[in-house]
Amino acid sequence: MNLYSIILKEDEPVDPRTYGPLLAPALGVTVLEARMAVRRGSGIFAENLPEDEARRLAQSLQADGIECWCAPSSTLRPLPAPRRATSVLSIEEGLRCALLGQPEPATLPWDRIGVVSIGLVLVPELQEEIAGVRRKDVAAVAKLEREQRDLVRDRLLGVLNRIDLAHEENAPAASAHHYFFDQLRRKESKQLKAFADVVSADGAEWWRIPLEESNFRDGTERGPETANYMAAPVLYARRKDAHTDRSRKLFQGGNVERLAFDTMEEFNRHTRWWTWRERLRAEPEGAAPAALASSGGNGRAPKPVLERPAPAAVAAAAPRFKWVRSAALAACLTLTTAVVVGLKFERRGADCMICQKQRQDDVVRLWGIPLKETLGEWNKKGPGSAYDRLIGADHAHLYSGFGFERTGMLGIGSGNGRIPVGNANPEDVDACECVEALFTWHDVQEATPEEVKAAYPKLYERVRSARDPAARQRWLDLARARPDREAPENLLKEISK
Repeated sequence: MNLYSIILKEDEPVDPRTYGPLLAPALGVTVLEARMAVRRGSGIFAENLPEDEARRLAQSLQADGIECWCAPSSTLRPLPAPRRATSVLSIEEGLRCALLGQPEPATLPWDRIGVVSIGLVLVPELQEEIAGVRRKDVAAVAKLEREQRDLVRDRLLGVLNRIDLAHEENAPAASAHHYFFDQLRRKESKQLKAFADVVSADGAEWWRIPLEESNFRDGTERGPETANYMAAPVLYARRKDAHTDRSRKLFQGGNVERLAFDTMEEFNRHTRWWTWRERLRAEPEGAAPAALASSGGNGRAPKPVLERPAPAAVAAAAPRFKWVRSAALAACLTLTTAVVVGLKFERRGADCMICQKQRQDDVVRLWGIPLKETLGEWNKKGPGSAYDRLIGADHAHLYSGFGFERTGMLGIGSGNGRIPVGNANPEDVDACECVEALFTWHDVQEATPEEVKAAYPKLYERVRSARDPAARQRWLDLARARPDREAPENLLKEISK
């Protein structure tokens, strides 16, 4: 029996709630497991399905406007596992690397490099292995002090953001990403690392270059070793067309937060998807039509060509000069009026629901469209919050929206209000409300600081992991109970279960 795989033409999100129930019977798993498979697809929707199931799912995707290929799995050559490069050398012939577990260095000619995938990945920093590499083999840069590690990462982003000179004006200062690195490195005991994956055109070789190490030489084997991120401009100059879309977006600068991969598995699947996508784009005949072929046809009925009437000839009369001048003046006056009415200067602010710190941004808008955004820093309100006094740990700031005050030119359209857009989901909001109640127990001496510190992470994760609103409501009721109902004792007992 021939097996088929469904490969998306673009890296776009697919709704797991819609396609999880459709994919579950084909995989023979539960709907929940199918939804998880859809969520982590990264362009590879499904692999090794029976032909009729694959065509059915491909038709559903295309009906929703998601373009895809329904390709025989035999035409998609499986890629080997990525091999870590322990030293990198750029020579005229190609890229020469010493690979982990291989006694002799290998050379990949420039014209044989089919895909270059540069990605920022959150990897564990407390495990024995990081991305398949033993912790003792990680370069000494990972053991540097915090300021030195931040400097290395800032320089890395500075180099990546300035490779494509066409986007030089869009590249922010490297120090602008300091906060981004500082927060992501602490997320769930993970740190951000950058990798450059190089895949050969035939898919036989897959090399991984850790860009935070220092074993790169350019031009000669006897030259001094330098930081691996200096290999990124060389790969870009030699094989610009082989870079993935995510790599090019990373080079353009801007907000790189949206380009980071949460796990190494997601980065691996993205590189695999891009390799197969380029192969199918070069050889579209390798993919099968999504619809089953009907008798006497090939299943691809051509779209009818609509005949359009020829445009009627319009005699162009030469306009008088005075009418042209009047129209130009009227257009300029209309444009100036539109700019004056639509231009707004906005001051918006947000409160962190965890530590109560405030942030204020300055935004210039034209008819609601932001022209320039200046993001502010998170600052304390007064002497500090209960979180700072009792917990005092670094965290990602969460907020449910922005309050704003807008001022228009000549006072037109001035006002204030609230924008209900934030980075906190309902689970985060309920978890923050529960722990805020936990802090009040210490203020009324119903719980000791030790009890609060021990209960805080457990309570926060228990509420945040509850997807059912009714389950979170039960925690909220326990946290909001009055002290005379023995609320701290009941809640602490519930957490310890």
